[in-house]
Amino acid sequence: MKVSQLDQIKHAYEEAVCTVQSISQRINAMKEKHTDMIRAMEPIEQQVKKIDVRRTQEEKKHQLEAELILAHGNQAHQELLTIKTELDQTQKSKDENEKRMSETINRMNEIEKKIIDLSNDKQDVEKDLTCSNGLRELNYQFTKDKKEIEFLIYRLSHECGKHHQTLNEIEQEQIRLKKHIDEYRNLSQESNHSEEGRQKLENEIQNRQQQQLHSNTLMTTYTNDISSINETIRNKQSTIDCIQGELKQKNQELDELKKLETDKTSVYGTWMSECLKAIQNDNRFHKKPIGPIGRYIRCIEPRWSYAVEKHLAGIMSTFICSDSHDEKILLELFTTYSTGYRPHIVCMKYCEQAPDISGTLNRIRRANLLSIYQVLKIDNVVVECALIDLRQIEATILLENLDHAKQIRQSGVLRWESVNKKVKQVVEAWTYDGSNIKLDKAFRIYTNDRQPLRYFTSNNTQSLSNDELNTEIKRLQEQIQQMNVSIDELRAKRQQTINDFENLKKSSSENTKKINDLNKELDQLNSTLPIVYDYTLDELKEKLDECGRTYRETQKKFDEAKETKELKHQDLDEATQKYENIIKKIDSKTKEIDDINERITDQQSARQEMHQQLTRLTKKSVQLNEDIQRYEEKITNLTKNLPKKSKSSKSTNRSVREIQQELDGINHFLKSNEDTREQRQLIIKEFQTKRDSALAFKKICDRAQVQLKHLETFVNKRKERFGRIADQHQYLLRHKFKDLMQKHHFDDCDIKIDHKREELEIIIKKNQRSVASLSGGERSISTFSFLVALWGSIYQPFRLLDEIDIYMDNEKRNSSLELLYENTQYYSSSQHVIFTPQAIDPQIWKNRKVPIFCMPTPKRSLE
Repeated sequence: MKVSQLDQIKHAYEEAVCTVQSISQRINAMKEKHTDMIRAMEPIEQQVKKIDVRRTQEEKKHQLEAELILAHGNQAHQELLTIKTELDQTQKSKDENEKRMSETINRMNEIEKKIIDLSNDKQDVEKDLTCSNGLRELNYQFTKDKKEIEFLIYRLSHECGKHHQTLNEIEQEQIRLKKHIDEYRNLSQESNHSEEGRQKLENEIQNRQQQQLHSNTLMTTYTNDISSINETIRNKQSTIDCIQGELKQKNQELDELKKLETDKTSVYGTWMSECLKAIQNDNRFHKKPIGPIGRYIRCIEPRWSYAVEKHLAGIMSTFICSDSHDEKILLELFTTYSTGYRPHIVCMKYCEQAPDISGTLNRIRRANLLSIYQVLKIDNVVVECALIDLRQIEATILLENLDHAKQIRQSGVLRWESVNKKVKQVVEAWTYDGSNIKLDKAFRIYTNDRQPLRYFTSNNTQSLSNDELNTEIKRLQEQIQQMNVSIDELRAKRQQTINDFENLKKSSSENTKKINDLNKELDQLNSTLPIVYDYTLDELKEKLDECGRTYRETQKKFDEAKETKELKHQDLDEATQKYENIIKKIDSKTKEIDDINERITDQQSARQEMHQQLTRLTKKSVQLNEDIQRYEEKITNLTKNLPKKSKSSKSTNRSVREIQQELDGINHFLKSNEDTREQRQLIIKEFQTKRDSALAFKKICDRAQVQLKHLETFVNKRKERFGRIADQHQYLLRHKFKDLMQKHHFDDCDIKIDHKREELEIIIKKNQRSVASLSGGERSISTFSFLVALWGSIYQPFRLLDEIDIYMDNEKRNSSLELLYENTQYYSSSQHVIFTPQAIDPQIWKNRKVPIFCMPTPKRSLE
């Protein structure tokens, strides 16, 4: 179904809607008329309702008068029962209060008896503590005995100390006397050997002084060697720091290069990294495929990155295989990882050496020009061969601007007289802003809006490759290792020199110390005079014997005092034990008195509480007696005024107040709505006539409403069918548009159609860029895809496209023409005409029976 048929359906639907609206308006008018009839009948209906209410209220009035009499009697009887119940509760409370008073008095008597018993116990305990020969008196006696024994022990300890000091003095005197005797005997022998020792000391001092001079000379030499080694180590360490700084820079460059490699891989699709891993792990290939080609290319001149990318954009994602077998395996892997876009594959022989292009490059250099080959760093020979064969990178030049291109054309520097097989003719040029110049006879210039770089970023300009950086880093690490080994050897040599220096310094210090000791010993020997004693040898021996007798007497006195002291210590232990026992008994009695006092205080507090409780109970008993007397008087009065109960009367649950209020309301209503019987009959008859006519008209309106609902159901079904057909066309348009845009590698594209506002919105995104940033070729592709998708819902006998491929590259233009040819197979009744200035291969399209007409070349001027 085409769009023209949809217009016919829409027109029929709109006419049906108009019919339904007209009928609906007539039915609404009938409803309004019925509403007016009901509104006119409302005053009479209100009067009829008032007549019915008056009849009901008169009957209810007689019932309420009888119920009011009965309620008065029930109220009096209920009040009498309530008072009797309260009287019984008061009497019961009085009995309980009298019982609690008797219990309280008994408990008070018991508490008084307990207080008397506790006071007697307290007096007995105090008597045990304070009476004669009591615990406190015994405590005083034992304390006195203990202090006397301690004083005796102190005095005996002082005597023992004196005797011990005397013994020590005697022992020292004995030692001194023995020493004098020994010195006296050795005095003659020492005088003979002193002269011989003096001569020996002088010789040894002279030898050690000569050794000290030699040691000082060696220490100076060692100090100079250590300073020289330290200077050499510092120089080598500074060299290592410089090399480490360079190594750190190389590592940073390597990390940036690896990051760029990762980013370059993700540019070709999120699935590309996984696909490359699968290619490396697959062993079925004769030779591993190489690709994408853009991974092996780097632009070393950031200024020309955009121009180089525009020239190589169509081949950057291409893979290279060595034969058709590897191509089939690679296509299987592409099918596994990507359902839509697949990179182009080129089969060619893997070359080990790039072709000789020096002739072309020399010609370009002599013309002071720059080729694309000179600004590229290519890491693979096969990729280099492919770029030379497929994109002629050595014969494509880079120019500053379009004026430079015009100067080249006018000067004729590229018109080489002879071109052999080793030299290619330059036929194409690019400017840094992406303008393309065809250097053929027509001299065509193509410009477009500048787009963000995709393959060559500003950081992707390293002059060294990954392997070269790794080799450079390895060389620097080896150099650092060699320097570290040299420094370690110097440090070991320095440590050995320091150890020798320390040992020499230590031996020199010991030698100096020994020389000083020998000098002191020599001075002491020279200054020593002959010893002369005041006593002879016999007198010294007599004094020694006398000290021995005094020592034995003092030792005997010391033993006696020590034995007496031990006996007194035993007496002190017994007195201390008795004192501690008495203290424990006193503490026990004191604690017992405290417990009795606490119990007496508790019983007195309880007695006070009982007394207060008895006072409250007495007051409450007086109050209860007064309440009982008052209730008895009320019962007497109510019994006298109680009415007699009728046998035929019924019981009621409502109060007198409620019944009286309801009866007053009924009387007020009857008084305000008085009328006659003839007036009531006329009102009822008029109401019945108007009600019957309104019911008959209501039935007519209901039948018309049912018919209108059937008609609306039919119109709604037609609307739903029309909406489904429109949604199908919208779905086909969006689906076809998305498929065509995905084939041209656009990210997220869609078409939004608003039928109510009659608006159409096309959404196009590529690499997260907005529509305003798309190039002319990308806009042409989006327009072409929308037209092809729209033709599926619109019938046209002639379809013309004028220069739709003017901004497309060769790859996009060929794919667009293929899609257009496939579309014509489905719509054979329409004729498709395309106007294009681009060159088209006639042989391809003549085989498909597509006629091609060539127009003459237009004349263009550079001005």
